[in-house]
Amino acid sequence: MTTPDNWEQPTDLPLTTSCKQAARLVSISFERKLTWREYTTMRIHLMMCKTCTFYGRQIKALRAIFTRHEEVLNNTPCTCDEQLAADAKQRMKDIIQQHK
Repeated sequence: MTTPDNWEQPTDLPLTTSCKQAARLVSISFERKLTWREYTTMRIHLMMCKTCTFYGRQIKALRAIFTRHEEVLNNTPCTCDEQLAADAKQRMKDIIQQHK
């Protein structure tokens, strides 16, 4: 996954934070290890905010689904070539050559 460059920089947050800042920290926590201050800030907010806690669970579930989907795709042999007729392959090659 790609992340914005500034996500790799520690944030300078107070120990109390808004939902927007907490959601950002939750997202960042999946990409890199949070600093002690970031982690503490996030945990304090999550203890008080059910909405952000739910958001964190959703993000975690989505990451698990996408990771599993990627594993399945990587382990599934591609059979699309075997199903194309030879003349269909040739027509595709001809069209590609015409547009070069």
